[in-house]
Amino acid sequence: MKAWEKQKGFTIVELLIVIVVIAILAAITIVAFNGIQERARYSAMQQDLKTLNNAINMYYTDNNQYPSSGSTGGNVIGASPNIPGLVPTYINSIPTIPNDGKGGYYAYIYSANGADYKLVRLASSPANLPTVERSAANGDPSRTGRGWGYWSAGGSGL
Repeated sequence: MKAWEKQKGFTIVELLIVIVVIAILAAITIVAFNGIQERARYSAMQQDLKTLNNAINMYYTDNNQYPSSGSTGGNVIGASPNIPGLVPTYINSIPTIPNDGKGGYYAYIYSANGADYKLVRLASSPANLPTVERSAANGDPSRTGRGWGYWSAGGSGL
């Protein structure tokens, strides 16, 4: 027998093939994991806004108007979490937006007479709205491509 036939081990080509396969699997895993995080944040935001929307509608049922401070305006939720009259009667606390690192926020916008409202999740610009949120069925018609949310019948233009 020749000396090289007795040696055991892997050739450089076999090792390179294994390394390439491992790298491809790692890349696929990383991409899939990033998508899962984005969808989980989106689900949390959907649930937050749905809970807030239910509280706002319960307030309306009891008071025959939506929460307002008496003048047309709004409030960025998170920076100063407050929707007049909701806490603690209709909801324990106002949720804050999960940090997406892109400057997103929740906003509550209302008419002066309490007849209409809009509760939306907004991004600072359309480019900062995560991909999973761009196809939301309830996109904000006043801020196209920047967010989604809930509003009263006359609140879409707020």
